[in-house]
Amino acid sequence: MKRGDDSGAALILVLIVVTVLGLVLGTLLSITDTSLRTTLALRDQASAAYEADGAVQAAINNLRNGSYNAAAGQHCFEATDTLALNTFSGADSAAVTCTADPAKVLIQCPSLSSCNRPGTAILTLGRVAGEDGVNITQPTGSAFNVHGVVFSNSNINMVKGSLVTNAAAYARGACAGTVTSTPAAQCNYGNTANPLGNDPGYAATISTVPAHQNLPACTTANSVVKFMPGYYDDAVGLSAMMAGNSSCKHSTWWFTPGTYYFDFHNSTNPLLGSGSDLWTVNDGYLVAGTPVNAAGGIIAQPPVPAAIPGSCDNPINDAHAVGVQFVFGGDSQLAVKAGQAEICGTYSANKPPIAVYGLTSGTETNTTNTLKATSVVSAGNFTNATVASLSNVDGNLATWVNNSNGNQSTTVTLGGYGPPAAIPAGSVLKSAQLRVVHGNTAGSAMDNLSVKITPTGGTAYTATVPSYGDNVLHTDLIDVSQGGTGTLAQQVYNGTFTGAQLAYTAAVKHKGTEQLDSVQLDLTYTPPALRAQNGCVTATPYGSGGTCAVVTTINNSGGLIYVQGTTYTPAAVLDITLNNATEQVFRFGVIARSLWVKETGSFGYTGPVIEVPDDAPGFVLSVFLSAYLCPNSATCTPSGAPALTARVAIVDADPTTPTPGRRQISVLSWSSKR
Repeated sequence: MKRGDDSGAALILVLIVVTVLGLVLGTLLSITDTSLRTTLALRDQASAAYEADGAVQAAINNLRNGSYNAAAGQHCFEATDTLALNTFSGADSAAVTCTADPAKVLIQCPSLSSCNRPGTAILTLGRVAGEDGVNITQPTGSAFNVHGVVFSNSNINMVKGSLVTNAAAYARGACAGTVTSTPAAQCNYGNTANPLGNDPGYAATISTVPAHQNLPACTTANSVVKFMPGYYDDAVGLSAMMAGNSSCKHSTWWFTPGTYYFDFHNSTNPLLGSGSDLWTVNDGYLVAGTPVNAAGGIIAQPPVPAAIPGSCDNPINDAHAVGVQFVFGGDSQLAVKAGQAEICGTYSANKPPIAVYGLTSGTETNTTNTLKATSVVSAGNFTNATVASLSNVDGNLATWVNNSNGNQSTTVTLGGYGPPAAIPAGSVLKSAQLRVVHGNTAGSAMDNLSVKITPTGGTAYTATVPSYGDNVLHTDLIDVSQGGTGTLAQQVYNGTFTGAQLAYTAAVKHKGTEQLDSVQLDLTYTPPALRAQNGCVTATPYGSGGTCAVVTTINNSGGLIYVQGTTYTPAAVLDITLNNATEQVFRFGVIARSLWVKETGSFGYTGPVIEVPDDAPGFVLSVFLSAYLCPNSATCTPSGAPALTARVAIVDADPTTPTPGRRQISVLSWSSKR
């Protein structure tokens, strides 16, 4: 190569240009490939998002047209909780799982008169001279917290401490002590019209007396003693069972779901043993309602010991809660002394879950029947001993002519004497009288006359009939009630009295004619009845002699009570002493004639003691929906992370009986996991 010849340099430049162009072109091709790959990936991601969205929409539509409301044994999609969407989008399949949201919204209050909770947390209805409407004693410097409106139709007396509510407070009379509310408490409110102060007039769940129940067997300590719904009348028996020295001490007293009517008759029925009409829980754990475990899941029966509170399905947490209603009549009372009690009501979409109810109307009345013979079992020596002659007092006589002066006797035995209608179990025998119309022509007072009464299936006993020293007919009314504790009284109480045999025996020592017109049995009994609260529980003013509260706790012995539902005793007083409670004591409000509460220094709980839930949007059920995608698969099994998760609320006019096709769905959240 000659010096000055630049052909070699040009070649180098060409190689450099070619290399640079190749690099640039390669980069451009790489960028183009990446862009194409990104476009395809985004397209696939968008497709997956659309498929997941469509799958959840399909699940929502399925729920809208179904009747799922999380009742026991139900599944979201008929027989399953997974909706299979095979070949949902071309060759792709999807599946959507459904689980109930444990956080349910329960309260529905379109108006005060149409609400499933009371309008107030505390409502006292009494306007009794010398009786406080609300009487609360707190440790000095502490607060009695309430969630909801407080309304006293008389006064509020904060003996110690202060009353604090997050809502309004009203007192038609004066307020003593500190009452803090929002807005400021309106004391001396007078007779200003305010529907919050009216008695809501809730109805009990029963309109007739339920079946009488005997107390369950009490034989084993640390056991579950099961009670069935019905009518209970024996406070002494209940108290003896729930005492620390009973055969079944330290047990869980399980009152299964349903309505219980407590109308104690220990003061009026000798069969029940002497004592007052006060039922005392002095040992063990009273659980009333559907039992649940610590997680709120329904279990077959409560454990021993029961975890109180939290032992029964609470209607503030579960729209399907089935609990109890304890109805109190007469002067019946409940005191929780050394035991613990939790009473759970039943959720309703249109009325409060009343757990404790005091009757305000109803009376008991006596039934009297004159029972007559319907058969002649044996005539003995009597002539004309027929049903026609001996069943009625009409002068149509059965006679026995005795022609001997020696000791002679004969017996006519009559059958029948059945009541015109079955006597209901739990009835109390008030009187039983033989009506015997008889005489003797000899006029001797030395005859031995008697009637042997044999109730069908019962034990026989004999009553003496007087004899007279004249020759006229006499009508004798003879008490055969045996003091209300004999076989006849027991059969009336058991509801098993169906009739009897009456055997009239005449033993005479002279000649003459024994005359018998009729042998009848007059029976008076008191059948069970729904009775308005009365006696000491309605005596006024509370705190004076002869007065008592329908529900009390005696907390110096460690007694605790939790009412998971509304307490409604408009004619009676609640008197509660609180110590060592761990949560709200009265849920869903208290309505009473008067409310007395005393918190001790060791009460411990600082939240609201009495509350009503806040109003809510109106739905009672929400569920979580999770969509899973299975590309290029004929079926899809949920696994891994879901493509989309949604929380939706199901809105029903009546949550207990959903109407398929008319349900509304509200989407609460919607989030993609990819």
